Amino acid sequence: MTPQLLQRLQAACKQDGLRTVGTRLGLSPTTLSLVLRGKYMASTDRIEAKVQQHLPEPRDAEWIEAWRTEARRTTQAQAAELVGVSEATLSQVLSGNYKAATTRIERRVRGELLGTTCACPVMGEVSTRICQDVQERQPPIANPQHAQAFFACRGRGPYARAGACPHFNGGPKPATPKE
Repeated sequence: MTPQLLQRLQAACKQDGLRTVGTRLGLSPTTLSLVLRGKYMASTDRIEAKVQQHLPEPRDAEWIEAWRTEARRTTQAQAAELVGVSEATLSQVLSGNYKAATTRIERRVRGELLGTTCACPVMGEVSTRICQDVQERQPPIANPQHAQAFFACRGRGPYARAGACPHFNGGPKPATPKE
């Protein structure tokens, strides 16, 4: 696999996670893991073609730079609180050491600091920060509009016919009851 495509694959997996990228490429997370570690034994021609077709060039990290600027302007603690994450998370993301997918953090930063919006079928045009906050809520939800948005995000209830919202990134997994 060419170094450029391998870097593109690594960047996508770091940002979105192995499962998400695997689904997008039609490959298992195990296959991707083997490719990334250089342990994949078969020809990578088919994988290279999929990466070329489905994974765009790495996006400019303008959201990270905006967050870094905010942390310099104020403090790291205030910049983290503004976005709704811990100071440790901010430090790890800015240093490039954050191990999990950064999708939800990126949406929060873009909505809060860059003014990015999305069209919600329930709430209309909202900040991606608000969209992410609503996605992460768990029932019972006191605000009726947010409760409707919760179901619209997941394509449930009266929104089942429309399917999951294109802005929905999975949200947190529901807690499993202990027996």
